[in-house]
Amino acid sequence: NPIVVTFLQLSQMFIGVGVTIVAFYYYNNPVEGKTCNIRKENNVAAFVMYGSYFYLFAQFFLARYFKVKVEGETKKKKA
Repeated sequence: NPIVVTFLQLSQMFIGVGVTIVAFYYYNNPVEGKTCNIRKENNVAAFVMYGSYFYLFAQFFLARYFKVKVEGETKKKKA
């Protein structure tokens, strides 16, 4: 079912954004003097990638499965 696949992809990107946000938190606030072994540049790149894909999948998901059909659009296509 295509809607399930798109929803799962959207969920994956949402979780990816969440993981990068948590990584930023632990990078800036080390726990008990332990340092976080991530590179800031990689985390920024991951956030941009997951964020942009989340936006694109959300845009597609809403346009494809929840688009409101206007009466005028169907009349134009028939003419």
